[in-house]
Formats: sequence, structure tokens, C-alpha cells
Amino acid sequence: MLEVRQAPKMLETLPEVRDQLEGASRLGYRILIYLARSYIGRGILRDVMMHVARTRRNPSILLAYREPDDDTAKRLLRELRDAEIEVSEKRYDDAEELLGTTWDGLIMDVNYQMRPNDLGMLVELVRGGGPIVMIGPSRRELDRWLTDFHRKCLTPPFESEGIVKRFEKRMFAKTIGRVGVIYLDPDEGVFVGGLPPPPPPKGVTESYGVLFPREIYKLCITNEQVLILKLLEYLVSKRRWALVLKANRGRGKSAALGLAAACLIAGRKLRRRFRDILVTSPEPENVKMVFEYASKGLDRLEIDYDLFERGGVVVELRSKFARMFYRRPMPALNANADIALVDEAAGIPVPILLGLKKRFPRAIYSSTIHGYEGAGRGFLVRFLGRLKRDFKHDLVEFEMIEPIRYSYGDPVESWLYDILLLDSEPASLEEWELRLRPEDCEYLELDRDELFASREDVLRQLIGLYVLTHYRNRPNDVALLADAPHHSIRAIISPSGKILSALHLCLEGFLTDELLDVIETLPKGHMIPSVIARYYPHLKGFGRLKGIRVVRVAVHPSIWNRGFGSYALQRLCEEAEENKLDWVGAGFGASPQLLRFWFKNGFHPLAIGPIRNKVSGEFSVIVVRPLTEKAKRFVEEIGREFRLRLISGLSDPYFNMDMETAWLLLSNAPGAYKAKPYFRGSQRMRLESYLKEYVTYEGASDSIKCLVEAHFLSSRRKRIGLSEKAEKLLIVKTLQGRAWDQAAKLLRDKPENLIALMRETVVKLAEHYL
Repeated sequence: MLEVRQAPKMLETLPEVRDQLEGASRLGYRILIYLARSYIGRGILRDVMMHVARTRRNPSILLAYREPDDDTAKRLLRELRDAEIEVSEKRYDDAEELLGTTWDGLIMDVNYQMRPNDLGMLVELVRGGGPIVMIGPSRRELDRWLTDFHRKCLTPPFESEGIVKRFEKRMFAKTIGRVGVIYLDPDEGVFVGGLPPPPPPKGVTESYGVLFPREIYKLCITNEQVLILKLLEYLVSKRRWALVLKANRGRGKSAALGLAAACLIAGRKLRRRFRDILVTSPEPENVKMVFEYASKGLDRLEIDYDLFERGGVVVELRSKFARMFYRRPMPALNANADIALVDEAAGIPVPILLGLKKRFPRAIYSSTIHGYEGAGRGFLVRFLGRLKRDFKHDLVEFEMIEPIRYSYGDPVESWLYDILLLDSEPASLEEWELRLRPEDCEYLELDRDELFASREDVLRQLIGLYVLTHYRNRPNDVALLADAPHHSIRAIISPSGKILSALHLCLEGFLTDELLDVIETLPKGHMIPSVIARYYPHLKGFGRLKGIRVVRVAVHPSIWNRGFGSYALQRLCEEAEENKLDWVGAGFGASPQLLRFWFKNGFHPLAIGPIRNKVSGEFSVIVVRPLTEKAKRFVEEIGREFRLRLISGLSDPYFNMDMETAWLLLSNAPGAYKAKPYFRGSQRMRLESYLKEYVTYEGASDSIKCLVEAHFLSSRRKRIGLSEKAEKLLIVKTLQGRAWDQAAKLLRDKPENLIALMRETVVKLAEHYL
């Protein structure tokens, strides 16, 4: 029951707050206290932390702030030190260093910085019974609240006045008066939300298995961890199987993976079967707990082992029986191992997960479903569906629901999931809605004021759709979408009001000459003009044009491949033309499937990053669809520069780019430009010797490369018509320099046939370009 009363000065005169703290400690629940900053120095924070000191032995209390020199951080530290309360301090920028730690209390100074990502990460580090104290502006001060995150949401020419605190207003609305939350404000009073009913009792009651050592079973904290080891006992005798562990954050899945690894290493009947255990996840820090609990299991059994670190993180464990080693997802595809343990699988792109599935017939896939990292539901729908088809009865799914750090039903977890929209889901479609055509639906701009203030159901559909479609969505993205003045949303809405497709958009360009001169130093924003200015400085005038970037495009999974994404883009381009914009663009990881989607909708590649994404393994590409004649001229000229850079780069930074991606990027060449081969020295004469069959391909490869470069540098309609196979041969052999047997494997043909095809193709090129 919500209680409201006038705010006194000291906690001693707030028995309801004291009772709430004591009740939370007794029940194993965490409690959230929001303290208006005008309360700093009045003893409230001191008394709350004194409560932690009284109820915990050697309590660990964390104070997080933007910088230690912030005035509010100094005042907080003074209040705590005067009361002789010891705290550990951490800057928000260093918060990821705390992953895997547990704290008895958390103090967050959010006056100068409040990133939703930090909130999602730090709150989950507090154990049951511990208070989370947020200190920041009162509800009345929201419009004047300006954090570093807000500033990074801005990009010129937009000013701070354009920031609308939609995310923060929704957060306050869902915080004040909520169960498990205390809000203290000298002007508004004290709001005490009460506590939920007592949780079910904790403890392990499940019987142990018979194959794995009892000493490792005794390390299990929950019944669910015991059940996971018993499931593994059932599966290990099979030659082909997959175990999928699904859980929200803090359920002990990484610890369970570590105990499972210890069982595979130590099990006497398994030692020859699992000598090499691969562990993979998006980042090596993700598997810290996996190695820690594998070590604990082996310690219990008194099995000697050695740990090897890289960058201060354990990446390998070796014992006399087996080794357990970490690889990032892309290199993991080529690793040799008897089993793969895939942690945080939702953070790995589905194509890589499919590659792991194909390479490792025995694997455990563990993933956070609703975590601050995002993407859990996409993992479930897209990858799990393939596992079910391929493994059938040899696939076991297990969902972990019991929290480790705090009691089941913890009110702070519920609050966190609500304000960060971590458990958002797309709409459930009726049978008749599955038969809808895009033209049967409405294309419209979603009003962000309404969306974040009163359209909770639509907001959850929208965010659920983004999380489902993209492998990396984080709470910061939600706040950016809510607050940034240059961001907006378009959606395809069914007749019943459900979101079937959505576009997250961002205005870019319309830069002045002054801003163009300093474009490389601008804060984050104007991504496409900045990339073009970086790679093609003489063409940075593109930044004067007005454009809109598609940050995300999402389609409901039940209607994929039905034209809804293309329809949304087409309507967006029509709208942009009506509003006198010059271009529509996007940036994404270049895969053949995505390139085909964007290219068929009239977009052209203009730039590509030189380094692969370390998680997805893809090169980032920029595509643009011109809407005006001025934009078309820019796109044609930048496109030539792009092809020139890619053609040259295929022998260096892009030497291992897959053949299909390279061919698609070079095939999309608008305009009417025909390049001439540039020969130097005796190159043209050597080409003629090759045409007369006096020398082999290897004897004239430099001359042939001049012809091939002219072909791909030319616009599509000015090129000679070659077969897809012939063009791909030119790419893998001439531009990437692969051996004939490698080219034969890629093109699924015999080397001698490709040698003949190369000569035929060069003859055609010579006739057309010389």
C-alpha cells in the first residue's frame, strides 16, 4: 500500500522507511530509494548505509558517479566519510570492470550522468536485502536536467533545448509509488511503495545425479543448476545433441556452464570423449564466471590445473585430463573441440550461431533472454527454430527462473525490466493478420510524446520488434529514440493497431561550411556524411545535402519475406521526397542477404569499413538512395571512389572478404562511366602475349589486373556483359589473388575449367575496354 507524508529531515523520524529496509533485508528483496539531490548532506543517505552496516558483516558498498570531482559526488563522499562508512568508488565509464562482482549496497549519483546501460548493469550487481540509492534531480527539475548522455544525444545544428526527457519522465512515472520503491523529495514528500508478499523458500532439494561427482553437485546453489547437470548426464552418451539454457540475468547460468565443464573434465567415464572444450561468447569478459566455476569444481576434486590469461582475463584452463579454452565467435568457427559451450548466445549473430551448430554436433547454448545487452528474443525465434528442425528429439531446452543474488519476485528487478523495457515483446498476430498485404496497412509516424507517456502497449510492441530483429539492442538505444530531437519513428500498422514493421530514423546532413570544416571533430552523429568526408575528403560537400538515415528496420517475424520491409522503405522514400530531402541511407554489417535487400530497394554502396566487427565478423557498409539530381551526381562519383578503394583493398584489408559479398558490392554501380585500363611499362604487351597464349595467366597477371580493375570501376551499364561465375572468378583470382584450387573450391568447379574460363573472359574484356 502506498503511503505519502511530508518529508522530515532524518531517517529516525521515518519509521515506515526503516521498516521497509528491515523487511527487505528479512525477505531477501532489494529496495530502491530515489533521493532528490537537495537531500544530500541531510543524513538520509548516511542512515540508509548505516542500516547496511548493521545488517551485513563487512558490507561492500559501491558509489558510482560520473567523475570524482563532480560537486554532488564530493558532497556524497563527505557525508559518508563523516559517518565513517567505507565505500568503493567507480566511474560510470569504468563500470564494466564490475561485471561478476556482488555488492551489499549501491549508490548512484545520476546528477551529471545517467546512461540506461549503466543502470541495467549496476543495479543487477546488488544482492538481496541491499538498497539501491539513486541521487538526482527531483521530478520538478526534470526539464533542467542535462547529463553527458543527453549531450551525446545531440548533434549540430540541434541544441540542448531540443532534448525532450521522454525516457526520464516515463521512468519517474513508473518509479514513484511503486512496490519496492521509496521516493524522497523535500517538496513533494515521501512515497513508500511497500513490499511484495514473502518469496518461496530457497535451497536445494533436488536429488543429485549418478554420473558426475557429488562434490560438484554440492556447489549448485539452486535446484535448477542441479537439474542442468542431470540433463547433461542424460545427453553426454549421445553423439549429437544440443542443450539450450534460457534465463534472465542473475539466474546462475554461467556458473552452471562452468560446473558442467568441470564435470566433463573430471568425469572418469568421459575423459577421452571431451579432451578439448571450446568456450565462446561475444567478449572474453562474458565467460569469467564460466572459468571461475570450472576452477571451483576442479578444486573440490583436488584436480590440478593451470590457468592462462590474456589482457587480465582467463582464456584457457589446462589439466592433465582436458583443456578448456576461449575463442571469439568468428575464430571459434575454425576451432577444434569435442564440445562447444556458447555463453551469451543472443549476442552472437545468427549466421555465426548456425556455423557453430554445423561444426559442433554437441553443444550447450546459454543466453540471457531479457538482459540489458538486448537481443535475447531474436536468438530464441531465429536460431532456436533451426535447432529444433535439425536436432528434433536430441534438443533439450531448459529455462532458469530462480534468481541467485536475491529472492524470487524481487521488486527492483521488476522495476528495472519495466523502465528499460527489457521484457518487451512484439504483438501476437491473429490468423487473419498473417494474411495481410503491406498495402492493407497504414504507414505513419509514431508520436513519441504519446508513445512514451500513454501508449505503453505500442511502445512495448515497438521495442520488442527491434530486439527481435537486431542482435544488439541496449537500453541506451531506447533513451536515444525517446529523447534525441533528430530521431523519429515510422511504422506499418495493421488495421487492428498492431505494429508489423518499424523504422528508427535519424536526420543527417544539412551541414554548414563551418561544420563541414570540423566534421571529423563533431560529436557522434551525421554518420553517413562523416564517413564520406573521412574516405573521400574532396567530396565532403555531400554533407550539405539533407538526408535521413535508417538506424533500424524491423519486421514482425511472422510475416518475414512478405515485402513489409521493402514497403516501409518505399513509403519512407516517398515521404522524404515530399519533404525535399536529398537522400535516404543506412549503415549495417555487410552480408549477402542484407545487401540484396537494400540493393533491390534502390540503395547503392558508398563506403565500407576496413576492419571486421569482432562479434559478427562483418564489414560495416554505408548505402544511400539518392532522391534528387544533386544527390544522384554525388552518389555516382562517390560510388566510383568506393569501387576504386574496394578493388585495391581486395588484396589487403578485404583479402578474406567472402566472394558473394565482394561481387554484390562491385555489381551495384550506378551511372554511365566507362573506365580505361591503365597500363604501365610493358604491361599491355604482356597482356597481348597472354591473349596469343604465349604466356600463362601467372605470367601476365599484373596486366590482366589492369583490365579487371577497369571492368569493375565502370558503371554497370557500361560494362561488358559477363556471367556471374566469370565475374566472381575475376574477384577471387585476380583481385584477391587466391590459388586456383581455392578458387575452384569456392566456385565448385575444376581448376582446369576455371583456367579456360579466365582466358575466355580476358579476351572479352580486351575487346571491350581496349
